Amino acid sequence: VLPAFTRVDAAAFFKLTPHIEAQINVENLLDSNYFSSAYNDNNIMPGAPTTARATVRMSF
Repeated sequence: VLPAFTRVDAAAFFKLTPHIEAQINVENLLDSNYFSSAYNDNNIMPGAPTTARATVRMSF
């Protein structure tokens, strides 16, 4: 049994022009230490540290 955890994620969306949008995602914003999953007693996966991702979308 793994302990419970709380992870804070955030996202921001921007419309740069009528055809271009940007997005920023931050996962584990508070840099919590946690175990994301366990497959047995010997394979316990730690959660990822703070991770940021940026995306730009264009529409035609």
